[in-house]
This record gives sequence, C-alpha cells and structure tokens, in this order.
Amino acid sequence: MARGTGAFVGGFLLGTAVGSVLGLLLAPLSGEETRRRLKRSVATIPGAAEEVAEDAQQRVDRLVQSARSSLDETIARLNEAIEASRPVQTPPSPTADNSGQTVPPTPAVEP
Repeated sequence: MARGTGAFVGGFLLGTAVGSVLGLLLAPLSGEETRRRLKRSVATIPGAAEEVAEDAQQRVDRLVQSARSSLDETIARLNEAIEASRPVQTPPSPTADNSGQTVPPTPAVEP
C-alpha cells in the first residue's frame, strides 16, 4: 500500500473512533445506553477498516495494471521508432559507379 494511502486509512480510522466516542459521551443518554452504543461503534471499526483497506488495495491494483499497460505501449512505440529510424542498407551494385552508369568489370591482371 502506498504511504499516502496508509496515512489516509490511519487518519480515517482514528477520526472514526474519536468521533464515535465523543458523540456518545456528549449525547444526552443514560450511562447504560451510552456504553451499549459505544460497544456497537467499536465493534464496527474493524469491518470499516477492512473495507477501506480492500478498496485501497483494489485502487492500487488498478493503478499498477494501468501503469504496466502504459509502459508496454510506450516500449512498443519506442521499438517501432527505433526500427523506423534505422537506415535501410542496400549492398552496392558491382556494375554501377557513383554516377549510376554501368561500368564494365575490371580484368584481372596476372603477374
């Protein structure tokens, strides 16, 4: 999990816990009702944390897949550009000079 995502999840969980506790303590309820609600709120925190973690993991997986796909496409385009920029080399014709005129073969000289 990315560092920013972990910090967000931690802050979210802490904020949820603090908000639940403060809301219950400041609400005009009896002590028994407050304790019951507090237990219920605390019981839901692990489930909420799991949902947030799963959602974050799914987002990270999608980002990784998108990055891989983009990288593969970029590599393919770079390879195509490299191949296109290579000059086509044709072997020189033995019967033509630089002017394009046909030149008769040079006879072999024997010593």
